[in-house]
Amino acid sequence: MDLDSLKLLLKNYREELDLIAVAVVDRNGLIIASEMKDVAEDIVGATTAMIDSYISRIKEEFGSKTDFFHITSAENQKFAYCAAGSEALLTSIAMRDITDIKLKVYSQHISEKIERIIEGEEKISTEIPEIVKIMGNMRDGKLPKGNFATKLIVTGNHQVGKTSLIRRFVENKFAESYIATIGVDITKHPVKMSKDCDLNFIIWDIGGQLKQMEPHWHRFYGGANCIFIVYDRTRKDTFDAIDMWHREIKKSVENIETVPVVLIGNKSDLVDQIQVSTEDIEKKAQEYSFHYIETSAKTGENVQDAFYYIAYRILERA
Repeated sequence: MDLDSLKLLLKNYREELDLIAVAVVDRNGLIIASEMKDVAEDIVGATTAMIDSYISRIKEEFGSKTDFFHITSAENQKFAYCAAGSEALLTSIAMRDITDIKLKVYSQHISEKIERIIEGEEKISTEIPEIVKIMGNMRDGKLPKGNFATKLIVTGNHQVGKTSLIRRFVENKFAESYIATIGVDITKHPVKMSKDCDLNFIIWDIGGQLKQMEPHWHRFYGGANCIFIVYDRTRKDTFDAIDMWHREIKKSVENIETVPVVLIGNKSDLVDQIQVSTEDIEKKAQEYSFHYIETSAKTGENVQDAFYYIAYRILERA
């Protein structure tokens, strides 16, 4: 385990939200790593005791679940607990003025990285993507109540990893073998955003074979509520094709200016093969007023964040 990366990740997280303290603890309550603000000694002692008191409760309520998030309040503080895989919990201690949504968005992002560090993965970015910061400031910290659905179009050139991104999000799995999507695959995936808010993703995975599929694209794009344009960071031609994909989408999606579009640079784990830099995608995103994120379907890097960003954008309008 890269303990230095873990500590830097916690430091960046604590400073970004001005948290009182953050800690990674195992399921028995043993602190693996922590980062605390410079506060009075009695406050540190009280918060440490509070962490200990809630570990047993978390174990009883959630057991070995790897996808839970829970917030509790005590006087003027909030305690957020987020699963970091099956082995650890991320505990965040914040002042009460930080919204629950902001704590949830950041906790889930940081927890995914913690899980990968604990599993021994190397070269994990400790920086917080801009798209996570945007999510954390949505809806003034509140989500609507009810059941919602959204049609998400995932498009882009052949073999950029569209299907792998969807599978990582839906099943948290990655397959080295590759079977091309011919036509369109449709996946439904429900996500519980909060106790009273559920969102059902209807994900349309559009085959990227240009000659065979171009005459049929317009059938698939209609009614889209949100769109991913995926490119492969190791293949410059797939990045250059973003303009073409945008033109094709505009032909079939009404009011495209109001539909959230995210540019997704996949295969970021192939560091030595990257042909498209972060600066390149920043310029392209600015050109179209889109948001962007760099992902790896293989490692899971930022994949959840991409889909949850879309979820929050849709719910922001509800």
